[in-house]
Amino acid sequence: MVALYLRRIAAAAALAAAAAAPAFGNHAPESQEAALAGGGLRTHESFKSNYLVYKSIGGETEILGKEKKRKWWCAWLCKRRVAKNAEKITVVNTYYHEVQPGVFASIQDFKTCANASSCTIRHWSVGALVKLKFDSSGVGGPAGAAGAELEVHGIVTSHEVTVDGETFTATTSLGKHPAPVIL
Repeated sequence: MVALYLRRIAAAAALAAAAAAPAFGNHAPESQEAALAGGGLRTHESFKSNYLVYKSIGGETEILGKEKKRKWWCAWLCKRRVAKNAEKITVVNTYYHEVQPGVFASIQDFKTCANASSCTIRHWSVGALVKLKFDSSGVGGPAGAAGAELEVHGIVTSHEVTVDGETFTATTSLGKHPAPVIL
């Protein structure tokens, strides 16, 4: 009986320690889809492309309606959803650069689109790595990293959509970053 009690205490302590430890990585999914009340669909995504001469990183939200339209090459089988305008879409990207293991510099960028079916924020470069200028307020690493143009290692995107009078939120992430707080 005592051994069972001690095992339960040890398991509870291990669970509490794991919950209290700093967590890093992909806690929010890279992309999400959710249905709308009227039969539509909303998609949220954090993306990073790494093509030979073009690289980009960013976040995107897209709203699709219930109606479906035939694709031009398909006579009767293929259908795709049509775009549906939302009253407001806000996308907030937080970009991260790992200065030291577990220490991140961050910078935030946002965009609000009104009466639109999609909203995208993208930073890109040709041929090289995607780099952003991180200010001193977001850097907790060594002196000299503040104000530097650094490679983006990860992104956490917060999406807020107001469509048909309802407001929805979602969080997506990609790459190296501190664990996002998802409410």
